[in-house]
Amino acid sequence: MGHFMKADLKIDNIYHINPEMLKNLGIKGILFDIDNTLEEYATETPSDKTIDFIKRLNDEGFKTGILSNAKEERADKFIKGFTGEDFNIYCCAKAGKPLKKGFAIMADKMNLNLNEIAMVGDQLYTDILGGNKAGCYTILVNPINVKIEPWFVRFKRFLEKPFM
Repeated sequence: MGHFMKADLKIDNIYHINPEMLKNLGIKGILFDIDNTLEEYATETPSDKTIDFIKRLNDEGFKTGILSNAKEERADKFIKGFTGEDFNIYCCAKAGKPLKKGFAIMADKMNLNLNEIAMVGDQLYTDILGGNKAGCYTILVNPINVKIEPWFVRFKRFLEKPFM
């Protein structure tokens, strides 16, 4: 797998993202995974802290989006938590990460090139591998809470360990 399994940047959590650094790299859009990246696994709606964070990124001029392998109903419910504000947020559910398709859909929706997008996620085999294959800048964050993840996610984390 080589460099495809290595994130361009590893940070503790989303709140350590440096908007100025991303702008200097030519990044104009930021995609986020939902589960254990923005919120704990299976959290139905974004917290006020997450809403404020995404709003700050929008205010900084970034286009933001959710790129999730979750079912459409789950992702739509999460995205609706951002309503009532003037958000510039896009969504692609059932993205098929690590395949390039979902990344290309989001680049088209955001009217950006893939190399102008950062992918932020907590999993190497979906978020980082997919982002790297698509040509995005990749940011790996520590998962928020691994104790409540389903068995298949814990299994993937076991397989990721040698690459961490």
